Amino acid sequence: MSMFSSSKDTSSSGTNNSTVNPWAPQAGALTDAFGNAQTAYNQSSQAQAPTNFTAGYTPDQLATFNSMVQQGGNMAVPNSNAAAGAALNTAGTAGATGALSGLAAFDPTKLNSASGIVDAANSYVNGQDINSQVNNAMLNATQTARDVTMPGIEQNAALGGNTNSSRTGIADGLVQRGLAEQSANLGASLRSQAFQNGLTLAQTQAANNNASTLGALNSAGTIGNSSVNSGVNANNSSIANQTALNNTAVAGGAGQQAANQADLTNQLQQYQSQVSSPYASLQQLMQIIGGQNWGSQTSGTTTGQSTTTSNPSLVDDIGKVGGALSSFF
Repeated sequence: MSMFSSSKDTSSSGTNNSTVNPWAPQAGALTDAFGNAQTAYNQSSQAQAPTNFTAGYTPDQLATFNSMVQQGGNMAVPNSNAAAGAALNTAGTAGATGALSGLAAFDPTKLNSASGIVDAANSYVNGQDINSQVNNAMLNATQTARDVTMPGIEQNAALGGNTNSSRTGIADGLVQRGLAEQSANLGASLRSQAFQNGLTLAQTQAANNNASTLGALNSAGTIGNSSVNSGVNANNSSIANQTALNNTAVAGGAGQQAANQADLTNQLQQYQSQVSSPYASLQQLMQIIGGQNWGSQTSGTTTGQSTTTSNPSLVDDIGKVGGALSSFF
């Protein structure tokens, strides 16, 4: 008995002989089909499956990933930003604190008091040399009195026979008094004008000084506040740069890891292909030769005992072989 046949004994009370032979009409076609399937299997089983399934990383890509990792570890820029931020914070805090202290202690009357302004005005008057101005202003009148008026009085007195008379002395005295009064009035006017000018200048200067002081304090506060803000921004920039560098390093590391994983994935795919590809063709062959109930069956029955013979029983035997082969897929 072949590996593709089976038999079974049964008891029967009658006599019946029958033969069923479906293999004969299909024998030629099936034989040719099985031969072609075997040929196809032999050909496909010799085919070499591809062994590369994943594109590798280029040298430029790997160099870029390495550069990203190196850049991610460079903390020079964040450290520089942090140092600048600390310096700006310190300077800005000191400036703002000083400005607040100055504003708290600011006294506008210190430079703009009444006594201070009067003293400044008197000092201005003293610096104007009023006496010299009066002398210069009286020069023409003095020369006229000396060279014209006084000699005329003397001449008139002589002509009238009053030389060295009291009248002549009175006339001279009147001229001298007039000059003195004119000089005094001029001096008083110049001093008054100088004093007013001094007051105006002192008040203006005091107001300007107060405004300058307030402006300087306000500027110091503004600059201090701006410096603090700049320091905070520099620190924030430092953190942002650190984060960016960390992200760059992480991305570079991920790229390196992906490159390594790509190689491992390719190796695994190569192994899987080498293991499974030889059985792929055999599986296709089994789908042809084991997919239908091919073969012939003959039944014979005798009185008292019946013998049933299947020759060949391809369904069971091929099923067994197919089941064994399917364990490889």
